[in-house]
Amino acid sequence: MTNFANVERRHLAALLRRLGPDAPTLCEGWTTRDLAVHLVLRDGRPDVLAGRALSRVPVLRDRARRAEEAVARQPWEELVRKVEHPPLYSPARLGPLDKRMNTVEFFVHHEDARRAQPEWHDRPLLHDEEQALWQGLSLVAKVMLKDEEDTVVLIAPSYGAVRGGRGRTGTVRVLRAVPSELLLWAFGRRGQARVEETVE
Repeated sequence: MTNFANVERRHLAALLRRLGPDAPTLCEGWTTRDLAVHLVLRDGRPDVLAGRALSRVPVLRDRARRAEEAVARQPWEELVRKVEHPPLYSPARLGPLDKRMNTVEFFVHHEDARRAQPEWHDRPLLHDEEQALWQGLSLVAKVMLKDEEDTVVLIAPSYGAVRGGRGRTGTVRVLRAVPSELLLWAFGRRGQARVEETVE
C-alpha cells in the first residue's frame, strides 16, 4: 500500500505553494504560514515542541520562541520545501514510522488548508486511504472524545465503530460517515466535517 502520509505531504505542499503564505486555515488564528511553520518544527525540531510543552521553564520556552520565529521568517518557498522534504535525520524519513506518526497529521492539516478556502470541493479517497485513516482514528478516538459529556459512537460503515466520551448525561450521540469525515469531526473540525448525527 502507498504511504498515504507521504501522499498527503506532497499534496499539502502543492496546495501551500498555490495559496501562498497568508491564506486562512481551519486552525483558529493560523494562516498557511503558521501551518507550515508548525509542520516544519514538528518534523525537524522536536526540541522546540518540548519547549512549548514545558513553557513554564523559561530557558526552554524562550529558546523555543526564538527558534519558531527564525523558522517563520524563512522565505515562503523555502518553508514549503521543508514541509515537502523533512530533514534527513527526521523520523518522517522512515516509511513505517512516517505512516504511524504522520498519516492523520497530514490528512487533517491538508483539509485545514483546503476547506478554509471558499472554492473547496469534496475529495473522495481510495479505500486503502480511508482504511489508513480509520486505523489512526481507532487509536486516538478515546483521547479525542474524552471531554464529551455524552457517550459518542463513531460508525464508519464497512470499517467499524469506536465509542468515547464520558457518558455522564445518558445521551448517546451516534455519528456516521466515512473514516476521513469522522476523523475531522473528532479533531474538532465539526463545522466542515460531513457526518450524519443522530441522538438516542
